[in-house]
Amino acid sequence: MFLLIGTVLPFEIRNSEFDIRYWGGAGNVMNGFKDKKILVTGSTRGIGFAIAEILAEQGAVVGIHGRDEGRTAEVAGTLTAKGFSVFPVAADLGNPDEAVGLIKRFVKQAGSLDGLVNNAGGGKAVAFRGMKLEDWRNTFSANLEAAMLASREAYVLMRKSKQGCIVNVASIAAHGPGKWMGADYAASKAGLVSLTKTLAFEAARLGIRVNAVSPGMVATDMTASLSEEMKQGLGIPLGRLAKPEEVASVVCFLLSDQSSFITGQVLHVNGGLWM
Repeated sequence: MFLLIGTVLPFEIRNSEFDIRYWGGAGNVMNGFKDKKILVTGSTRGIGFAIAEILAEQGAVVGIHGRDEGRTAEVAGTLTAKGFSVFPVAADLGNPDEAVGLIKRFVKQAGSLDGLVNNAGGGKAVAFRGMKLEDWRNTFSANLEAAMLASREAYVLMRKSKQGCIVNVASIAAHGPGKWMGADYAASKAGLVSLTKTLAFEAARLGIRVNAVSPGMVATDMTASLSEEMKQGLGIPLGRLAKPEEVASVVCFLLSDQSSFITGQVLHVNGGLWM
């Protein structure tokens, strides 16, 4: 049990398991997702899957997105088997028409849209001297343009209901040199941060919130090839990579009513790697 002198907290934190219990009338910290309709792009694995699973556990109706139709249906099926309310929506976000159509297809099946998580994206570690314009454009298409198109369609819908949340998954690379990724990845994620703040400013008067999360090094398939020696060499103050659910929980916080007065912000989840 932690005691903060002079501070009245609405919750208590017990031991290393982070058993957080809200003392107010709103329920637990993640309360409020029941029957909320939320689409999570890139949610067949890694951080995206962790986000979708937490939301589904908390009662949300979740759209599971992936590029491969079979894989997307398979992942959605594993969550449905647990009794969660999810459904697959496959789309190639590198195709602008499919990026726009993804939102429309989700709403057609779910009935409405309360939240959007732009998690899909990727990149490779490429030296700048070997950067090709085609690869640069492909990275921007996946990491920035798809998020812009999905956010635009979601925003149009949210304006009508005057409510909703958008959370963009950026990267530590957006805030400095892309030390472990290429310049295309770093620049596209920096653009995503700028998009977040610009849309948040425009949408705030309508009660729509837009935020971002910038993860550091996370234990996913993108970092699976790193040896323990390489991981230690990264110099992460907390001494390890993040677990996908540690990033996911922050994303879910920004989607929840517990962050109702937060917009236009970037929350860093990097173990102290960027301070």
